[in-house]
Amino acid sequence: MWLDLETKVESITHDAIALEYKNQIDTIPVDLVIWTVGTRVNPVVQSLPLKQNQRGQITTTPTLQVVDHPEIFALGDLADCIDADGKQVPTTAQSAFQQADYVGWNIWASLTDRPLLPFRYQHLGEMMTLGTNSATFAGLGIKLDGSLAYVARRLAYLYRMPTLGHQLKVGLNWITQPIVDSLTN
Repeated sequence: MWLDLETKVESITHDAIALEYKNQIDTIPVDLVIWTVGTRVNPVVQSLPLKQNQRGQITTTPTLQVVDHPEIFALGDLADCIDADGKQVPTTAQSAFQQADYVGWNIWASLTDRPLLPFRYQHLGEMMTLGTNSATFAGLGIKLDGSLAYVARRLAYLYRMPTLGHQLKVGLNWITQPIVDSLTN
């Protein structure tokens, strides 16, 4: 692995990336640019008087309660969470969706004097769009790429929509948008 902390991205276009190193700009022709950006905890969260890790994430117990404040629950990328098996939980949307169910249950359980459930993370796979009508999908023992992965990814997102109304609105938008685009171009 190579890590460069002295080069910065000057610009990105559809067919090139310009990099600045020691006040000199080099432009490199490209076919594809994939940009990943780390997450940073919001300064409001970092200012809270709660136990935090070195990144500013709120430290939780496996039941997603804030350490030293069992009346507060935290989840998602602002929570430093170790699951019931003692494993670090990744700060991804997939984790947050799963944590939300546990937090909902645990709030209800704490209000009704029932036992709280420790969070158990289940890695369901990874999905990523790769341009127009193409994606990669790996999960549940399946690996796909291209247009089939694109459809599988969209179906997974539709499935995760909170209500049938949301599913219909999003699904209809996905179906009609290409038609509208072709008529206006």
